[in-house]
Amino acid sequence: MNNRPAALSNSFENKPRIFYGFIIAAAAFFVLFAAYGVRFAYGVFFTPMAGELHMNAATTSAAYSISFFMEGVFSLISGGLADRYGPRIVLSLSSILVAAGYCLMPLVHSPWQLYLFYGIILGIGMGAMFVPLVSMTARWFNARRNLMTGIVSSGAGAGMIVVPSSTAHLIESYGWRSSFLIIGIVVPVIIFIAAQFMRRDPQSAGTVPYGTAGKTPANGSPAEGHSLQAALRSSQFWVVFVMVFWFSVISMAYNVHIVPDAISAGMPPTSAAQILALTGALMLAGRILLGTIADRTGNKPIFLFCFILSTIGFILISFVQAHWAFFALAVMIGFSQGGVGSSQSPLIASLFGLRSHGLIFGFLGLGNTFGAAVGPLLTGFMYDLTGSYNRALLMCAAASLISLALAFFIKSEEVESGMSLETQQIEE
Repeated sequence: MNNRPAALSNSFENKPRIFYGFIIAAAAFFVLFAAYGVRFAYGVFFTPMAGELHMNAATTSAAYSISFFMEGVFSLISGGLADRYGPRIVLSLSSILVAAGYCLMPLVHSPWQLYLFYGIILGIGMGAMFVPLVSMTARWFNARRNLMTGIVSSGAGAGMIVVPSSTAHLIESYGWRSSFLIIGIVVPVIIFIAAQFMRRDPQSAGTVPYGTAGKTPANGSPAEGHSLQAALRSSQFWVVFVMVFWFSVISMAYNVHIVPDAISAGMPPTSAAQILALTGALMLAGRILLGTIADRTGNKPIFLFCFILSTIGFILISFVQAHWAFFALAVMIGFSQGGVGSSQSPLIASLFGLRSHGLIFGFLGLGNTFGAAVGPLLTGFMYDLTGSYNRALLMCAAASLISLALAFFIKSEEVESGMSLETQQIEE
């Protein structure tokens, strides 16, 4: 009779007090906070760096474009490596490249050095920052997958709230070269420490995904779903790929050039940096709020809403260059970036499963980063050609409309089917 209470007591003591997926989500949040907070601060460096180096807008933008191109290529590689070896090793090694890229920036005196240090080295390092972490989140959470993806990816939005404005003050005090060096020391340390908490999936920690009832698997069985080859043969994948390409064109064109545009409209640099801070705040809110809604509605309505919002914002700023219009645009673009960012990974999971989620999502990341490479460069070229951002802003409105049109072709019944499968797993 005494054995039963003892057994129950031991069972209770062995049960973890907190689901480890929440710890992983918190660590991933801080990685994205540090990595993308600085990433989105490039627009703050833009004017002082271009002025000292005597580079035009297109040349200065090209480094950002190269960096995102490299990030896209290596996000595909890092997604596959994380599927096989786990995100801890991949992220730890990448933090070294991020440190090298930023710490070498004070040595820049010509465009080729800017392209090598910021474009190639930093770009390769950044390739492991987003895809492995968001893919990992999809593996750890069956229930509330959109919400948890939104919380993790909102780290980037939180970073945008704090880092660009702080960087503007840092540049005022120490100059852009020393600011890059400081960033190159602090940011990789945060990434490396947080990486040590990462685990590829619940099976590797001896548990099951959040929201899945059942016993802990004895030997981690592979997740179900499609291979990369099967996903690439699906028209749905290419609809989503082209859709996110065009949205990334406008998102990164905005992130790089909105501060220079506001400064040219007469706004002080520190005030212009607040545009990015507001964008980050709404991005954070959008990822959590719209992620919560997407758990109930599916992802297609979220994409439609976000693209309508971004289209309205760019049409507004194309015709109204008042200071208030920049902050109104920040609200709309931040919210739309948040919703789109939190919905991509769950959409891929619902369409193609988790078997090769990191690899498939990494390939989708090519669409994101190719768009991110094209947007700033094309915007800078149009500014150099016309002396104004007006035509570039109209281009962004048109690109947003293209994304909106493509979103209608997402098969909502497939998304709903994926959601029903998750609901069934939770109930069982």
